[in-house]
Amino acid sequence: MPEAVSVKHIDGRTFGQWSEIDLSIGIDSYRCASLTGPFDPDRKDMRAAFEPLSFPPVTVEIGDELFLTGKVNDVAPSVDAQQSTVGVTAYSTAYWLTVICAPAELPPFEFNNLDLKQIAFVVAGHSIGLVVNLDGAPGAKFHRVKCERDAELHGFLADLALQRGFVVSDTASGDLLFRSEGPTGSPVARLKGQPIGKVSAQFQPDKWFSHITGRACKRAGTQNGSKYTQINKLYRSSFPRHHCASVGDTGSADVPRATKATVGRMVASVATYTVEDLPTWRDPSGNLWQPNTTIMITAPGAMIYKETELLIRSVRFKQRGDEETATLELVLPGSFGGTQPKALPWDS
Repeated sequence: MPEAVSVKHIDGRTFGQWSEIDLSIGIDSYRCASLTGPFDPDRKDMRAAFEPLSFPPVTVEIGDELFLTGKVNDVAPSVDAQQSTVGVTAYSTAYWLTVICAPAELPPFEFNNLDLKQIAFVVAGHSIGLVVNLDGAPGAKFHRVKCERDAELHGFLADLALQRGFVVSDTASGDLLFRSEGPTGSPVARLKGQPIGKVSAQFQPDKWFSHITGRACKRAGTQNGSKYTQINKLYRSSFPRHHCASVGDTGSADVPRATKATVGRMVASVATYTVEDLPTWRDPSGNLWQPNTTIMITAPGAMIYKETELLIRSVRFKQRGDEETATLELVLPGSFGGTQPKALPWDS
């Protein structure tokens, strides 16, 4: 039986008759639910529930499990000779940090000697009332940082999070979550042969460098900003490729960590594997596939020549009638943890 997915409005109304369902969740992205189903314009409850441009609060559940808490953003009604349908897209409450700026009546967001959680509490808490969760210690305080009036709030926080080794995501209850990469060594599944689905790889050679140098900004009273160079031990070519990156307002002691986090993002961007058409939304233990867990996978045709542990970056759940599939986007471990893998999937 396909998973039961329902959308519940704040007033208790529940809508569960959906012909097409597309849900997504990621380690460094916000939850999204896109659903299409029949629409009866004569029903006042449906007209009120899916009123365009009203951003009604909703929750999305998979069975009895809360998947998303947020607001309806997109509403797309359609009618033809056979039926009327409506497409609905809801995003996590935390997603709104990507599309709004700070309210004009608030003072400028300028912070001196505050840590990541303290800054996020002001930016996310005061602007849209988000609860802020941080997976671990916040790290060193920032000497001085400023979010410009017209700056997107998510981008500002994501840049600070990168400097402290975190990524920005959300929880099922819609809260903001700064998370660290999960550990390796406890894969939730082993995928090999059929029915593994379709496995494909995408590489970005333009983002692959032999050396990455992180440089912190120059502070008042100093002649130069701090810097640190990380060598890419997995770089095989005799042709060196150097890259310099700003690591923002970071003290000398944190420049290496910020630089290693930048190296991790490089690793995440240069090699991405996608496993499509898995026939279930759940792993072998019966849990929904989750980002920030790992799997063991062997797929020689996709240049994973030996069993390799990869990190699930994102999961996409699809349902069309009685058919449901899951798609996993995989990256190398360390992509969000500031560590380099010991080997590459195509190593013999």
